[in-house]
Amino acid sequence: MSFIFRAYHAMARQRPMSTKTGIPTSATFVFVNMLRKLCADFAPQYLAAVFDVAAPTFRDEQATAITSVRKFDAKTQAFVDVAYDGYKANRAAMPDDLAQQIPYIRRAIEAYRIPILEASGFEADDVIGTLARKAADEGYSVFVVSSDKDMMQLVNERVYVLNPPKDNLVCDAAKVEEILGVPPEQVVDVMALRGDAIDNIPGAPGIGDKGSVELIQRFGSVENTLEHAAEVERKTYRESLQNNRDAILTSKQLVTIKTDVAVDFDPETMRAQEPDPAAARALFTELEFTTLVQDFLSENIELGETDYRDAQTAADVEAVVALAKRPGAMLAIALEASASQPVAAEEGESADEQDDKQLSLSAAPQALPVPASLRVAISAEVGKAVGLSLDDSEIAKPLRSALADESLPKTVHDYKLAMHVFAQHEVTLADVQHDPLLYGYLLDSTYSTYGLHETAFRHFNLKLGESPAEAADITLRLTEKLRGEVDKAGLRKVYGEIDLPLVPVLARMEDEGVKLDCEVLAEMSQRLEREVNAKAREIWEKAGVEFNINSPKQLSDVLFNKLNLPRPFKYGKGKTTSTAVDVLEGLAGEHEVPRLVLEYRQLSKLKSTYVDALPALLNPSTRRLHTTFNMAGSATGRLSSVSPNLQNIPIRTELGREIRAAFIAEPGHVLLAADYSQIELRLLAHFSGDKLLVEAYRAG
Repeated sequence: MSFIFRAYHAMARQRPMSTKTGIPTSATFVFVNMLRKLCADFAPQYLAAVFDVAAPTFRDEQATAITSVRKFDAKTQAFVDVAYDGYKANRAAMPDDLAQQIPYIRRAIEAYRIPILEASGFEADDVIGTLARKAADEGYSVFVVSSDKDMMQLVNERVYVLNPPKDNLVCDAAKVEEILGVPPEQVVDVMALRGDAIDNIPGAPGIGDKGSVELIQRFGSVENTLEHAAEVERKTYRESLQNNRDAILTSKQLVTIKTDVAVDFDPETMRAQEPDPAAARALFTELEFTTLVQDFLSENIELGETDYRDAQTAADVEAVVALAKRPGAMLAIALEASASQPVAAEEGESADEQDDKQLSLSAAPQALPVPASLRVAISAEVGKAVGLSLDDSEIAKPLRSALADESLPKTVHDYKLAMHVFAQHEVTLADVQHDPLLYGYLLDSTYSTYGLHETAFRHFNLKLGESPAEAADITLRLTEKLRGEVDKAGLRKVYGEIDLPLVPVLARMEDEGVKLDCEVLAEMSQRLEREVNAKAREIWEKAGVEFNINSPKQLSDVLFNKLNLPRPFKYGKGKTTSTAVDVLEGLAGEHEVPRLVLEYRQLSKLKSTYVDALPALLNPSTRRLHTTFNMAGSATGRLSSVSPNLQNIPIRTELGREIRAAFIAEPGHVLLAADYSQIELRLLAHFSGDKLLVEAYRAG
């Protein structure tokens, strides 16, 4: 449970996680990764997980011996009686969102085939202590995985405490003495004097960590310390010992881990095993742990019998096309794996980082080199697919004809990309009625990517290989599954009247591209270069030293060591004090240098990210910028733009407006900007009928 709580609080500080149905998952996710790391780091031969039982234990009965505790009152400078309210009475109830996750955590442990042990009337520590003793007695080396110092009392020549949060610290007897100041056999005595606020173990009030170690080092045990309490020089220590004898002795009972619980030690039941892939897949799919599910997938899982082959003759292709022409059938098409989607955002990557990455790439289909031939696969029957090269051979002729057939329904994953790729090979693609990418996005718009591999994984728990034939088969299966779900969700009209018809429109927009006035940007680049250099000189003058402004380490040194500005509790890479934008903004009122650095960074970013980068991304053939519009790139349904992103060109500053002015129309044409003014708020006014809001719009 201590690790479960640690997992819970670790994510609570960062970002809470939950499934789309609202099941909280943060603690489960972190705990599973802690477990995976433990297994990866140590590859244990035997492993068991021990849980507390939600019922009173023998310690609750022991604690009734304590009715009150005498504590020193600093105001009156005297000891006063304080009522004792019971063992673990101070513990708050488990948070509801953690309590919901305990069954899932137990399922995860079971999926990893780790036995769960518990004993009624005893705590997990007692079960662990008993198993550790029994295993050591049989000659095993035992590692108690815990961050609880109480566990150090179990350490001997065969039992160690392993603390993963402390960089996998392994505590033997020497390490215990180094950490606590006493050997393992005296740990319970130190803990008895020290007490435990979390478990409401009173100990000897006022003695604390340092005093408890000093007393046990001097007298050897709690009992001996109490016998010699009168010899203790420090008054508060002496009186605490004398006034709390029974409470201290009971505290020792409470902190002592039992090693004689009636639990069997059967090593074979604890032998480490490979996880149960079916159970792990089911659990992690339910919890939407995408990356974890992929560890338990294998290629061609649950596909049944498949027949994937290369076409040897035109008749092989014609046979598939004939099947696709049956009533209610369709032709599924898959391109070779190299015809992939634009680069997706990585987990944890900020919008600015993604924009910068996309601007540095020229991966739009229009800019890709055209291979001599294109590998294509087609399928019209589940489990069967035929692959071939789409060249000028006799074998490919039936397929070229079928692709252009306006009466043959087709499905292809990422219809827009397929249009570009086929156009590069002068192949017409007609009557595409289905796109699993768009279906998947319509059904759930919260994922970051909708590639075929990701979509197959989400809906079939399937890890695809790189075979176009397999891709064609899966495209057919996905289409049949997802179109039914789209119909069931009442989204057919949206798909048929908005999403699908928009694909060729966006494809034409991408082909057309945008014209750029490179001469304007070249002049602007030279001007910005001068301004950046001038700003750097001003920073150096105000700082009193010349340094690399682009180096977070050097900038941090200047701000917080040389200028002695308030140091934030925030760190960047390498544990350097952060110099992020929010930190500099907070310091801008303290000194001119942070403000000037912000201005320097803005000028540098505009120059490198837009003024210099955009001309370099022009297509050499068209001399235009060709972006890729992503229909499935945002949860709100808005388009996103990548390679390069043309939807984030700055406008709020004068320099930003200059950059926008470099986007121009052909001679004799104009660029038209159209916008639905405050459309969301207008919709809100319409649907809510709020009188004030409606009147505000009516009154202009």
